Amino acid sequence: MEFKNIFNDKALPLGVIIIIITYLVSGASSNILPYVFMTSILVGIMKHDSLVESAVVGLVTTFVACLITAIISCGLYFIMYGSAYVTYALSSIIFVFPFYIVLGAIGGAIGYYCAKELGLIE
Repeated sequence: MEFKNIFNDKALPLGVIIIIITYLVSGASSNILPYVFMTSILVGIMKHDSLVESAVVGLVTTFVACLITAIISCGLYFIMYGSAYVTYALSSIIFVFPFYIVLGAIGGAIGYYCAKELGLIE
C-alpha cells in the first residue's frame, strides 16, 4: 500500500462531497451515521485495489468529512444559539468522532468485499 495511491484517486474527494451534501440536504442533523457508513461503502467499492487501501480510504474520507461537518455545525449553532450551545456541540462531536472514523474504515472494508462479490476484482 502506497499513500500516494490513496490521494491520487477520485474516491476520496467524491466521498467527502457526498457526505457533506447529504449532511446539508438532511437539514444539518446531528446524526450523520447513515451517510458516513453508506458513503464509506461506496468509497470502498470505488477504491477496490486492496482491502487495506479500501479501509484506509474509507477512514480518511470519513475523517475529513466529519471534520468539515463539525465546523459547519459549530458555525450554525453559534449563529443560532450562541457560544454556550457550541461548547455542548463540541463535546458531543468529540465523543462520537472516533466512532465515525472507525465506522468509515469498516465501511471501506465492506465496500471492498462488495466489489469482490460484484465481480469488479479478478
